[in-house]
Amino acid sequence: MGVRGTQRQRQMNEEETVRINHVQVGESYIACIPRRLPNAIRKRPALTLGEWEADVQMHLARGHRIMVAVTGYGDEHGTVTVTQEVVTSRVGVQLTDEQALHLGLAVGQVYDIDGTVRDGVGRIITFRKAVTHTLPVRWLRPVSERLELPPDMLQTYRAQVCRAADGMSCSEIRQATIGALETVHKLQGLALDNPNYDRSVSAAEVEHDEWRRIARHVEGNSLSAYDLRVDPDAIKDPPPVQFR
Repeated sequence: MGVRGTQRQRQMNEEETVRINHVQVGESYIACIPRRLPNAIRKRPALTLGEWEADVQMHLARGHRIMVAVTGYGDEHGTVTVTQEVVTSRVGVQLTDEQALHLGLAVGQVYDIDGTVRDGVGRIITFRKAVTHTLPVRWLRPVSERLELPPDMLQTYRAQVCRAADGMSCSEIRQATIGALETVHKLQGLALDNPNYDRSVSAAEVEHDEWRRIARHVEGNSLSAYDLRVDPDAIKDPPPVQFR
């Protein structure tokens, strides 16, 4: 590694040290999982069932944001141990001696049953459980952090609402505004448990604000219906898609 590489590595270590000093054990954070996991995570062998379950959840979370609780600091520099609550339909129980005897099994040995639990009508019952990960501290973000939509996406969502409202009456626009607000509230509730809904919340808020603006425009100008072409503040066409 050259001088520049050494300086860069030292800077990264210093940044991670600063970040890790601000991490509080027992607090919840949003972990931003990259689409491509580091080799240390992708290629490590799973020695126990718990490690295998954690690795499966980590691969499922690639490219997403997950809620985690910090439980301690990792053995490697700049890492923390966290728990993630997941929903599973599999459960494992250990048989008692009486149960083993009832099944015709030899008593005095350990028997584990792994499978699913079903109710009286055959529906699978799900359970919440915690899996443990060791993550770089730089992946953590405050729970209060909000995702900001880029300007072109803001314009796109506004344009979609303007097109949908074109030709609507005042009462129809009012109903659409109420429906948009209900969508915001629904997504906000989902985002409490799953931060992947944060972007959807932001988009829904933009759409609701645009419906409100259109409603004010129609009512303020005593229009019988909304006309996209005569609305000076309307976004008539979404911005073109930019390919990188």
